[in-house]
Amino acid sequence: MKAKTQNHSLYLIENLAQNAWPCYIQAKIENWRMRATFGVSKRANSVHTIGSMPKDPTWLQKIEAFYKNKSIPPCFYISDISPTDLDSILETKGYKKIDECFIITASCTDIINHEVKNSAWIIDCLSEPNRKWIDEFIDLEGFSPDRHKAYRYIFSSIKPTKTFLRISTQDETVGLGTVVVEKGWGCISNIVVNPRHRRKGIANQIINHLSKWTYENGAHHMYLQVVQTNHPAVHLYKKIGFTPVSNHHYRILQVN
Repeated sequence: MKAKTQNHSLYLIENLAQNAWPCYIQAKIENWRMRATFGVSKRANSVHTIGSMPKDPTWLQKIEAFYKNKSIPPCFYISDISPTDLDSILETKGYKKIDECFIITASCTDIINHEVKNSAWIIDCLSEPNRKWIDEFIDLEGFSPDRHKAYRYIFSSIKPTKTFLRISTQDETVGLGTVVVEKGWGCISNIVVNPRHRRKGIANQIINHLSKWTYENGAHHMYLQVVQTNHPAVHLYKKIGFTPVSNHHYRILQVN
């Protein structure tokens, strides 16, 4: 019974995560969703493989044709509730395994109890990100400015309740973060800290404030995705109350 309940929660979180990170174009191949967004972000440019394997024997050819038509390398999002034999099938077809990640969860109250206060920090929340917020996010992440169109689309297309947070001090942005609230869960993403202000508890404060905002907007649990090799982030999240509940990774076609 416990395993069944856990699987139900994973299915819910996996589907909420898609709503929290929408794509520009989506097409279904039976239970799976092919997602594409100008080639920016694997989350928005991969096949979401939740549910049984397609019965159509040409499923792989159709998926590869979908992405070839958009000049995007075919990529699969594979989680603990994807078909068990999918990973090995893709490996034999030349798909490389990359970006092993956790989905981690916590209660809002557990996170809120780990608040770090600093009177010098000014916290602002936007219901929609303006150009400055997106440009700062791209700059702090070290991304190319040509990603602006893709992120503007992703952020503006989020339908559930959302907020885009900025922490600043002395007119300098020191950190950013986002949360999307739906069906009792808050999805945290886009946590980025100015390199000049790291190791000051800013990431902790971003997550804490987003958790308070989530709680005030009717949800009681948080989740996020984190790369397993990002040890400082994983350590922080566990310290403030998060627990890994599932694993996922991507398989991307290697082009010779």
